[in-house]
Amino acid sequence: MRIFISHATKNKEVVLKFAEFLESVSSEIEVFCSSENGSIKVGKDFIKTIFEELNSSALFIPVLSKEYYESRFCMIELGVAYSYFFNKYEKEGEEYIMPFALHPVTRGQALSGTPMANIQTGEMNDEDDIKSLLEYLSAEKGVHIGAGVNRKLHSFKAELDQIFLTKQNIVELARIGTYFDDSIDFKRKEDVVSYSVKDNAIIVNYNVNPYEKMEVKKPNFISMVLKYVDTIDLGRYLDFNDAAEFTFVLTSFTNSLMRIYVEFKYTGQSVLETFKLPVVYGENKLSIPLKEMRSKALTQIKEICFVIHPEDVVEEEGMFQIGEIRIC
Repeated sequence: MRIFISHATKNKEVVLKFAEFLESVSSEIEVFCSSENGSIKVGKDFIKTIFEELNSSALFIPVLSKEYYESRFCMIELGVAYSYFFNKYEKEGEEYIMPFALHPVTRGQALSGTPMANIQTGEMNDEDDIKSLLEYLSAEKGVHIGAGVNRKLHSFKAELDQIFLTKQNIVELARIGTYFDDSIDFKRKEDVVSYSVKDNAIIVNYNVNPYEKMEVKKPNFISMVLKYVDTIDLGRYLDFNDAAEFTFVLTSFTNSLMRIYVEFKYTGQSVLETFKLPVVYGENKLSIPLKEMRSKALTQIKEICFVIHPEDVVEEEGMFQIGEIRIC
């Protein structure tokens, strides 16, 4: 049985692992994936090859990701394939398209608002959804699924997790905001703290006494926050590397910052742990071992906060940058 997997080029690594897994569970499965070496011969017409493969395939699996939606070619391919397979198989009442969503896209989001919204979508990182696909291939297509499938599925899932973790961009997934103790007098929030983002680095400008008053109530705290609509699972990193660390580079531009606090908050806005880190003028490479926060709450991080207080600065006004935020 031949399966056509449609995907964005940027998702090549995941899709090749998926194709490898499917072919490993049955000698009867053959996968066409344009990213696989040799799938399209040198000199062959790409579009013609795609149509030839659609014609010879019995199942179409689009891997729906953020990058997939951003690719015009992928969206055209999806529409053409849906129409093609509908005409080919619908009369016989057969399933012909089985979409899989790729994190962070969820099954509920995948085809919402499209003519294909009624098609059941699986999630690539859900073992039960992968099992459902294999059960369908066995029961409806007569494909013999070999022994050791559970072991192979667990291995595929572990490889997928590692790929997701290495590619996970903590800044891109977050909503960035700046906050402070607003019991003080201020005209504009930006007078106290503001931020800008460039190349995944966040530049923060702060002033604990923006109006240069002799006697003034300073904010008890100023923070730059990475907030996650859902939660972010940092505990998964420890499954693969017990020495995994949350790292970032703080560049102090004004020699006014002595220290910074990093708070990790989980569901319900509760603080899991707070770390006090010293800062010097210039570049500071800072790290926090995740094992120091080993807890179920580490799998449900809602906010990562970078916090300063009046006693953490030597001058009332300053600027710093936080960049290269990653887990390694």
